[in-house]
Amino acid sequence: MPTQGTNASVARPDVKELLAELEVPFSPEQVQWRVTNTTNDKKRGQVIPYADPRAYTDRLNALFTPRGWTREYKIETISNITRITKGESILSGKVLVTCTVTILGIGSHSGTGEEWADDDNGLTSADAQAFKRACSCFGLGRYFYDIPPIWADLDQHRQPVRTPSVSGWALPENWRKGMRPPGKNENGSANRSNNDGGSNGATSSKSHHTTETQTRPTDGRGNGNAQPERSNGPSGGGSSDLDERIVQLEKAVGTTLYRSILREYGRVNQPRLIRDLAVKRRVLQLLESATRGIERLEAVTERLDQDTVKGLLDKLQVPPLNEITDLKMLQSVVLGLEELAGGNQHHAA
Repeated sequence: MPTQGTNASVARPDVKELLAELEVPFSPEQVQWRVTNTTNDKKRGQVIPYADPRAYTDRLNALFTPRGWTREYKIETISNITRITKGESILSGKVLVTCTVTILGIGSHSGTGEEWADDDNGLTSADAQAFKRACSCFGLGRYFYDIPPIWADLDQHRQPVRTPSVSGWALPENWRKGMRPPGKNENGSANRSNNDGGSNGATSSKSHHTTETQTRPTDGRGNGNAQPERSNGPSGGGSSDLDERIVQLEKAVGTTLYRSILREYGRVNQPRLIRDLAVKRRVLQLLESATRGIERLEAVTERLDQDTVKGLLDKLQVPPLNEITDLKMLQSVVLGLEELAGGNQHHAA
């Protein structure tokens, strides 16, 4: 019917505009910075940007109204897990939270968060992680994943001395003009992809899990109507094989780098908790790349004396070799040492 066709043609651009507006970066005043690792002397550290969950809520309310979207939390606990903290082994557990965000008329996405059960703010932290990761599946806050860690001077409280500045493309006004991070196009499709860990879930088949489903209001503004639970598990086989291959690489790359890659790219501490096969394959590829980088690192350090190696680490302001926590840091060290050794190998670690 002509009337129905006209209504449909009018509605589609509105939805596209709303989704595009979701992807717009937060204002600099809403961006905060978290220290992820430091140099040995604690005077410099790598920082990454993030925004408070309230900034996400405000954006959703502004675009869809408080009644136009909902979120549901599912909480699971895993008990009897041993963790090492401050050099001591303690018996703890994990809090796993799944948050499903539904925008009426558009759809639903889920994200997960996890934290140690003995952490006083563990549940709050896991809630925030899950909510923001679910939002990133719609594009909200997704741009944070495209901002690499920044080295900054730290004060006595191990906080940045000066607030870092985000790249020009990450400012709202420039984003609306079409600026994007290197390697991204203007249509934003990459930013709305679900294959970067934003929707990773957590398995709940073990008998020692306890599950609690909660429906929470959205900051007291009328949101939080319960929605049917959805499964975000991977389709098809191969997950167990990938898990085994990933676990086998821990020894090759070292526990520190192994866990860093799992957390950064899989948003989990164990590969079995990654429920998106594409993300799991990506983590495997990165670990294999790290393995090659470690092999090159071991080869080049045999050709250099310890003072030369230490001199480069000091110059790059990175921790000792066995404390390297990310691939970019590993690549910088490998290329720098190979240049000093005369290798001049320019391919990436």
